[in-house]
Amino acid sequence: MSEKKKKGKIKSVLDLSEELISYLAMIFLVVMIIIVSTTVLTRYTINFTFRWTDEVALMMMIWFGFLGMALGVKQSVHLSIEYFMSLFPDKYQGYIYRVENFLVGLFGWYLLRFGWQLFSRFKTTVLPATQWSRGLLFIPLPVAGFFILVYSIFQFFGILENKSSIVDEAALEEDNEILEEGN
Repeated sequence: MSEKKKKGKIKSVLDLSEELISYLAMIFLVVMIIIVSTTVLTRYTINFTFRWTDEVALMMMIWFGFLGMALGVKQSVHLSIEYFMSLFPDKYQGYIYRVENFLVGLFGWYLLRFGWQLFSRFKTTVLPATQWSRGLLFIPLPVAGFFILVYSIFQFFGILENKSSIVDEAALEEDNEILEEGN
């Protein structure tokens, strides 16, 4: 099998994982909105709330946040200081983005390793209202860590597009002109 076909298959698997994570994150967001809205509505109209709503809404928020973090790494929209990068010559920016991918991957590995330890420590305890495993609050950490690590590795090796390959030269030039006019 040619190298280009391998990269294409890997990229399609990673794109599929992105799509599945996106749908899962949307489901968690919608469920969280419904639960919180219902809780507010019942609290202020009939002075009643279900005991489980806070725990489930918190769990949905945690899952949504960590899955969103993984998607941000896949789409190269995670926190970065683009102005700082634009100060470097173009030939060095690719190297700096590789260092950034390495550091993000290191963070993903950290989430994977220590998130799993947290999950393992708390999986036998239960949440008071739902009686679900408290580990459900911590399992998003290693899941997101795994995807962050995988996405950053493939960005590092150029299989996925990263910021170094999607820099908009025209926009950078326009930004530099605006900065020069201000000085």
